[in-house]
Amino acid sequence: MKQLLLYISLALTTFSVHSQTTKKVLFIGNSYTAANNLPLLVNNMANSTGDVLIYDSNTPGGYRFMDHASNPTTLAKINSDSWDYVALQAQSQETSLSQAQMEAEVFPFAEALSNAIRANNECSQPLFYMTWGRKNGDAANCAARPWVCTYEEMDDVIKATYIFMADSNEAELAPAGAVWRYLRENNPNIELYSGDGSHPSLAGSYAVACAFYTMIYKKDPTTISWNSTLTENQANLIKMAAKTIVFDEIASWDFTQNPIANYSEVINGGEVAFTNTSSSFDTIFWDFGDANTSTETDPIHTYAESGLYTVSQTITKCGKSDAKTKTLDITVLNTETFNLKTLSVYPNPTSGNLNLKFDKNYKEISSVVSDLSGKTLLITSANNISEITLNITTLSKGIYILNIIADERFYIEKIVKK
Repeated sequence: MKQLLLYISLALTTFSVHSQTTKKVLFIGNSYTAANNLPLLVNNMANSTGDVLIYDSNTPGGYRFMDHASNPTTLAKINSDSWDYVALQAQSQETSLSQAQMEAEVFPFAEALSNAIRANNECSQPLFYMTWGRKNGDAANCAARPWVCTYEEMDDVIKATYIFMADSNEAELAPAGAVWRYLRENNPNIELYSGDGSHPSLAGSYAVACAFYTMIYKKDPTTISWNSTLTENQANLIKMAAKTIVFDEIASWDFTQNPIANYSEVINGGEVAFTNTSSSFDTIFWDFGDANTSTETDPIHTYAESGLYTVSQTITKCGKSDAKTKTLDITVLNTETFNLKTLSVYPNPTSGNLNLKFDKNYKEISSVVSDLSGKTLLITSANNISEITLNITTLSKGIYILNIIADERFYIEKIVKK
């Protein structure tokens, strides 16, 4: 029994260690981020799930994106570490300005901040902080901007603006405002606003923190056990709202470009030459389907036996991955190769015909011309002959692969159509 208990204890300890995630996040914003110390709330949530948050912030009151884009403190903090995320929160009203104003006063500075973040570390992700409409709309600006007269209208504009900024900057989005909208509609008894009808109450900041925790760690917020000073019922309702809006739809809030795995191959008997055609990547891993693997960019692999092999290529970039899988039909030829004395291929390069001249007549001759991706373009066969002329005038200019099999000999060569 003691041994069993020890095993269970070790297993649980191992799981806890392996499941722990550490993230470094810089919070850039103003009083909406500073209210109730949002970074600390996210930190406490992460601690409750066994995760770690290393964080810093710069949140001067009333700051806009244009202020942060030229602020020495903001820029110094961006460049001070290799952040996983840099949270970007605009001033609460500037994301509901007219389209012309935002094009001049908001969008260029959101882009400048995103560029500065990636200039410091190409894998750092801007994480836009979607805020919310004011409790009863923006009465002070209602006459000039009718679309902010009510909470719903103002909130719609702010949501659309943040989605546009995240999309156009290939960034991620913490949809705090969308969580607020859900809570206002489904749990109106939870007061999200402070007395000014603009800034968040503790419950409102807790909802924001749940949205951030979910996007930063990509984990279910209902696993958070820290409730701050909220009642258990309030905290659970907020966490469930964040699960519904953020975690269950997490792909909808990620506008980053994933790496795309892809490759081509040229098969020559049991030997396969792979050419990587993926997007940019940090790591690459090949599984050839026969218990052999490689981390080369363009590997050449030789199979020992004929058969169907499932080949997979997996690439990673900035913590994201993609895989490409193909099934290859391999026929291993127990043959010898031709040499320059027994086979001539001419002229090469050629603009039209390509001549194959053998040292003698062969019972069965087949030739295959394919492009560099392995696609077959021309097949020719003949019997009891020593010379073949291939007409490749219909092929575009470029480089092709010629495979020849004659009785028990084979030959492979690159040919050039000029």
